[in-house]
Amino acid sequence: MDKRVLIFVLIGFLLIGGCSNREESREARRFADVSAVMPDSFAPEKERSQPVTGAELKRYMAVKHHLVVETDEAELPKAWESVNEFCRSLGCDIVESGISQQIQNTPPSGSLVVRVVPKDLKRLLDHVGKVTHIVTHMRESEDKTGVVIDVEAKIRNLTELRNRLRTMLATRTGSLKDVVEVERELSRAQSELDSLVATRKALANETDKVAVTIDFQSKQSIAGIGAFAPVVSAWHEIGHIFAGSIAMIMTFIVAIAPWLILIVPGVWFLPRLLRKLFRRRAN
Repeated sequence: MDKRVLIFVLIGFLLIGGCSNREESREARRFADVSAVMPDSFAPEKERSQPVTGAELKRYMAVKHHLVVETDEAELPKAWESVNEFCRSLGCDIVESGISQQIQNTPPSGSLVVRVVPKDLKRLLDHVGKVTHIVTHMRESEDKTGVVIDVEAKIRNLTELRNRLRTMLATRTGSLKDVVEVERELSRAQSELDSLVATRKALANETDKVAVTIDFQSKQSIAGIGAFAPVVSAWHEIGHIFAGSIAMIMTFIVAIAPWLILIVPGVWFLPRLLRKLFRRRAN
């Protein structure tokens, strides 16, 4: 074969290969532009993150403790204040705290709802056991792992979408309509992202700390638990019956009062009217 023909054939192959390479690079850039805004769920299988095994998966548990404690009536305010002060020294989050003083026959009581880190839970329970008598202690837990993983995945996806939209808005050279549409989508993504971040913080507060509810109540007095308890109960029952009878009488009087305006004059005038009629007939 002539050398010149061979050279022309080689040049032709090189030109065809260069065109095909340019087409492939153009298609690759186009695919990259599309994949930049493509959701993760449409990514190729080999590009998706590998699933987490059960051994690597962290569990997020929301643990709650409910205690009912008992002290003497005179010691209850001191015990309630002591537990409050100890919680503050541990850095607990005091969610709710209240106490009611003794009113007539109602004994004093108190309540305390706190959140404490797991490492300080035993110290708190030990202190409560020292200043009070623990009557009941209930513990419950709820697995929040699925909810946490779902929220964190949505946060990651929305964060990536927000960043891509910011890049598009910064480098966009299209029409005003396209820019407004990107800004609207960016505002929506940022709003959803803020809501999910707040939800994740609330979940962290439930799973990273232990919720402890303590109900303070007074011990029953000797009169309430001794031999005279039936007498005291009967005396209170008599008072309730007497008060109920008075209430019924008052209700009856109020109900019949309007009719007395008609009945009393009638009783007074009717005999006199009858006498006059009898006298006329006799005459």
